[in-house]
Amino acid sequence: MDNTGEKTNHKVKIHKIMYAVGVAGIVMINAASWQSVKFSDWYIKNIFPIWLNTYARLTSKVPFSVGEIMLILAAAITIFGIGFWVVNLISRQKYKKAVRGFGKFYAWTALVVSYVMTLNCFILYHSSSFSDKYLADRLEEEMMVASISDHAAAQVRIKDDTIANETTYTKRELAILRDYIVERCNELEKVIPHDDSGDAYYDGDLVEASRQAMIKLGEEYDQLSGFYVTPKYLSFSDFFSQQYIMGYYFPFSMEANINSVMYITNVAPTVCHELAHTKGFIYEDDANMIGYLACINSDDPFLQYCGYLSVLSYVNKDFRNSIGNNKDVYMKHERISDGVANDNIFLTRESWQSVEKTAVVKTSTVKKVSDKLMDTTLKLNGVEEGMLQYNNVVGLLLTYYDGELY
Repeated sequence: MDNTGEKTNHKVKIHKIMYAVGVAGIVMINAASWQSVKFSDWYIKNIFPIWLNTYARLTSKVPFSVGEIMLILAAAITIFGIGFWVVNLISRQKYKKAVRGFGKFYAWTALVVSYVMTLNCFILYHSSSFSDKYLADRLEEEMMVASISDHAAAQVRIKDDTIANETTYTKRELAILRDYIVERCNELEKVIPHDDSGDAYYDGDLVEASRQAMIKLGEEYDQLSGFYVTPKYLSFSDFFSQQYIMGYYFPFSMEANINSVMYITNVAPTVCHELAHTKGFIYEDDANMIGYLACINSDDPFLQYCGYLSVLSYVNKDFRNSIGNNKDVYMKHERISDGVANDNIFLTRESWQSVEKTAVVKTSTVKKVSDKLMDTTLKLNGVEEGMLQYNNVVGLLLTYYDGELY
């Protein structure tokens, strides 16, 4: 009696059960993180470091960006699968068995990727923020002061009037913070080396210096202590420049990647920003704040300068909005020097020309799609303000300097 068919059906049944259990596991883990901040915090403290000290150590030893290669492979496999499926339809199911096998491979691969993304990214969105863990006392004090101060409360807003940070603070406090940042930028710009064309430059390994700045910051904030991956430059920096992306944390490779085309003053804050993600701080405003703190607390004047520059645009824009873009009022405050303005750029004119020259798709189109994708991704992970979260660093700065500047 031939029971081959029964064995095959049994294997298929086991395969389906195993896959269903895998999917159920993904759902349960994500549900737990959405429902419990304590669970997410516990995971980041006790489990997340395991992946950082094992898997991330391995990918860190590879000289190129593993994450970029993974993205390319994912796209290639998906395109191949779609093409193979179409060919099979045209050939009247001639490759039915092979397509079914590829489908199983793709399904299991997608499940593994889902687990990696959940463990290295999704759970992190539901944990306590940097301010919750380290600035809570200052935040409480600031809110109390803001409620009884000079009654000129301002909120962080952007061009479309969407609130980016619900914490209120006074115009006076924002003005003091803004002038302080500008003063520090103006002072440090004078001691930073510039070449004959006026561009800033750095003697030494700026990436490693930035990594060391994070290690030093880890002495003050325990979650930032321990092993750090080696930051890597993106191979396709031109394409990422079209998206106005300075750096990228690849959850599936646990790498901190940075744009090799951007202006040099962006390097240090970006390295620190992406390294903050590898330490479990996934919120963009948290990473901005951590990058800022790492740079300004460095003993290196160049890193300090870059740190203050990294938040200058955010603070200056919010200050202008708080005074209704009144030019007369604005001119009464600390002036941003021409040197600082020249250093506060994403790409130089020459770099932009190079990027546009090799671009396959228009930058405006690439950026629009990228912004929409990023905004959607953040919102799906519970970040209601989406990309506006980057602006929230101003609220964190106001909290951090409460009691020091005002």
